Amino acid sequence: MPQRAAQADSRARVVECAPSNDGGGRVRKLIGVAVVLALAGCGSAVEEGHKAVAAQLENPGSAKFTNVRTTPQGNVCGQVKGKDASGNYGSFQSYAAIKTDSGYQAVLDRDGTNIVVRAACGAPVAETPEVAPGDAANGWDVRIADNNRGALSDMTSRLVEHGFMASVVSQNGQPRIFLGPFTSRAEADSTRDRLMATQGIESVVEPHPAP
Repeated sequence: MPQRAAQADSRARVVECAPSNDGGGRVRKLIGVAVVLALAGCGSAVEEGHKAVAAQLENPGSAKFTNVRTTPQGNVCGQVKGKDASGNYGSFQSYAAIKTDSGYQAVLDRDGTNIVVRAACGAPVAETPEVAPGDAANGWDVRIADNNRGALSDMTSRLVEHGFMASVVSQNGQPRIFLGPFTSRAEADSTRDRLMATQGIESVVEPHPAP
């Protein structure tokens, strides 16, 4: 098995909707303006989709979004969490803001099994297949879903910063991010659930390959 190498540390970028001036009065140029406008939600389709999603929450004004992405059909997808009646934030859950002729229709995936969200956003990962005891003799891995990974180094840094020890390995010719290996399936499942609840990151549990 290829050795997993930790990626170089980097920090998440902060995106501002409005341009800012430096001390000399010059407007700072933003790299990738089109991407910024598409994902930051500055009066954009993303912002409209998020308004529809927030309206589904108990406290719409508390909505926090992560892993935001758009589909070729114009749907807005990602994870969201909000405060309950006691003022406490709940866990992240996946959502789809589905583009229609009259605006956006929001659907929340409260338990990770909503087929409407999967159809609108694309299934991020395959379900973990049934595995014979001998096939998991080397333990279990948690693989980060490709569709919410973003930049490889950004995601690995984010995971490590929040206490998840991440590594990268080439799988089928593609670099992928893994956590583990874990001794038991239950430990791997718990880590997968904690990733979604605390970070809004989708992942799947797989048997750790033999050396």
